[in-house]
Amino acid sequence: MQDKFKNKTQVPVSVQLELDFRLRTPSFDGTRWRMAERQTKPKMKKIQRISKSQYLKGVQCQKALWLYRRRPDLIPPVSETQQALFDMGHEIGNLAQDYFEGGVEITAPYNQTERAIEDTRKAIHDGNSIVFEATAASPDGAFSRIDIFRKKGASDTWDMIEVKGSTGVKNYHIDDIALQRFAFQGAGYTIEKSILMHVNNQYVRYGEIDVGQLFSLEDCTEVVRSRIEEVRPNLVQFLELLNKNQEPDIPTGGHCFSPFTCDFIGYCWQHVPEISVYDIFSGARLEGLLGQGILNIEDVPSEFGMTERQAIAVRSIRENRVHADIPAIGDFLDSLKYPLYFLDYETINLGVPLFDGTRPYQLVPFQFSLHVQEQKGGDLVHREFLHTDRTDPRPELAGVLVETCGNKGSVVVYNQSFESRVNRDLADAFPAYTGALLKINDRMVDLLVPFRSRSLYHPAMGGSASLKSVLPAFVPDMTYDDLAIQDGDMASVKYLKCIKGLVPETEKQEIFENLRVYCAQDTLAEVRLLEVMYQFG
Repeated sequence: MQDKFKNKTQVPVSVQLELDFRLRTPSFDGTRWRMAERQTKPKMKKIQRISKSQYLKGVQCQKALWLYRRRPDLIPPVSETQQALFDMGHEIGNLAQDYFEGGVEITAPYNQTERAIEDTRKAIHDGNSIVFEATAASPDGAFSRIDIFRKKGASDTWDMIEVKGSTGVKNYHIDDIALQRFAFQGAGYTIEKSILMHVNNQYVRYGEIDVGQLFSLEDCTEVVRSRIEEVRPNLVQFLELLNKNQEPDIPTGGHCFSPFTCDFIGYCWQHVPEISVYDIFSGARLEGLLGQGILNIEDVPSEFGMTERQAIAVRSIRENRVHADIPAIGDFLDSLKYPLYFLDYETINLGVPLFDGTRPYQLVPFQFSLHVQEQKGGDLVHREFLHTDRTDPRPELAGVLVETCGNKGSVVVYNQSFESRVNRDLADAFPAYTGALLKINDRMVDLLVPFRSRSLYHPAMGGSASLKSVLPAFVPDMTYDDLAIQDGDMASVKYLKCIKGLVPETEKQEIFENLRVYCAQDTLAEVRLLEVMYQFG
């Protein structure tokens, strides 16, 4: 099960930005890259240039930029899940190069900027019209690499094509491309178009990957031109900041999570309580409280305007008691029809689809756990499925699910939108099971709803309705901390290593057993939380 409700669990900013470096080395390794960064950063020399990734850090938070350049020891190590993201970005980058024929790649390491700049000039002088990883620096202090540098016919004009693993253009992409265009124009290149090349999520794989269909190209020239005038003053400000020894005094706020979760939360947030206003409020309400210097829930004024859900959480935390809306809980329990089927999926969702008939980032289930209870308080029977070979897991999984789920009784899930979406995709792909799968969707009851709506709220939930927050609050004896696999992202990473043949057989079998334990824990957690609801309802 993927934990999607806690805003502090987003991928850190450096992880998102490092995805852009997927082609900087033949096989990008996040840990080695960060070590190289730390070894090559000057401690006392004047900082005269900043890269595209550093520029984006500065746009989000200047303190984060300063810490990144002056205190790289604070950057957390790369996790296995983050490295998997880098690897996926590297794969997408390689396929993007295949889209263009006859290109030459600049292979100088990321930290050898002058060599990369000179190699780019030489590649162009030698008559190459497509250059991968072309590098340039402006006199103002911006340097950048561009994924695809494409010459316009016989002219001296070039198009810049930046590759992203996303499925569309995001606002921060424009800042990204604006810095690139500024750097190359400042270096003397004549640039015509600024293009974003992203993944086409409507592409369906059949046979070998069709790079012509996998990618979409969007002309961002006009919006980039409108943003480029911000680059020079930002550069001046950022470089002046970086060359000061004093750490900037910038308070925490919503910018710590937008557009990315910052690497330095652990450092900057030491003064923030474990459960704080960040966990309950967002947007203008959050900024209003922060502007008053309020971090503790107990300090939120009683007259402060808030939604009913927020008011329930604040009151529960202040009074340190559980809030229970008995009629609402009763209505939820009355909606259940026995036998109950507690269902949970584990899925993979890759930018480059692995199996025929699948799209980029489609949720592909490879495992399910099902706890069955015939009557209230009755014994549990556990059923499970885990696909363990390298073929498409969906057809077999769909058949076993339909056979195991019966044709009556509620199917209890946690976050119905996730499981029902998986079932709809399966129904579309396998007509023999369409009717049965859609009927399973019709029988679904979402256990998330009473916790998200605050019908039942525990102060230890900290404002989150995710299973990983709700379970320890109400069932403290049940934990994921001692499991080898503790979340859905790690389950996906471990499974992919098995089916891609990246681990030896003994480790593969160990991973499969850990996957079974983890997925079973999710459905057992649903059982235990329903028992809690019966205690109140």
